[in-house]
Amino acid sequence: MSSDARRKLEYPGGMEIRGGREFQQRTSEALELLQSLSEFEMIHAHLAIIRQGKRSGITAWAERPVFAGGAPTWTHSALWYAGAIAHDAYHAKLYRDAKQRRPGRKPRANAWSGKAAEQICLAFQRDVLLSLKADKTIIEYLEKQLQNPSYQGRSGGWRGWLDYHKRWW
Repeated sequence: MSSDARRKLEYPGGMEIRGGREFQQRTSEALELLQSLSEFEMIHAHLAIIRQGKRSGITAWAERPVFAGGAPTWTHSALWYAGAIAHDAYHAKLYRDAKQRRPGRKPRANAWSGKAAEQICLAFQRDVLLSLKADKTIIEYLEKQLQNPSYQGRSGGWRGWLDYHKRWW
């Protein structure tokens, strides 16, 4: 592991940002955009760590949920990156909500991932980006993804894990 990957920045409220200096700076910029929104409380409540990763995704089942930001995500605009953080925080929220409905049991995969969950998270991402005054192109892109969010691949089992590893973002 490089020394960049071990760097940790404590964000106000206890959220950790782990990664290189540029990653920490970009993540701080995205979080500052989100901080002005009422949705930030939910985002902050469902993400404990944001770390630099090879690809983007959420470890929703961790005691302290971790969002990994892949370079194509965090090097995009701060606005887009903020939307991605919001999106995956919502996956973590869906996971926690499902876990509360099934005490002592693991939530079903489709409760927090899969097509229906992806549509919910995309809608939340779109609403956050609308609140942040995102341009028409970004909103139209998300609305197109909402219609058929199959880009993420399968959501469960070993095939879902393989699809996750195929992500370029």
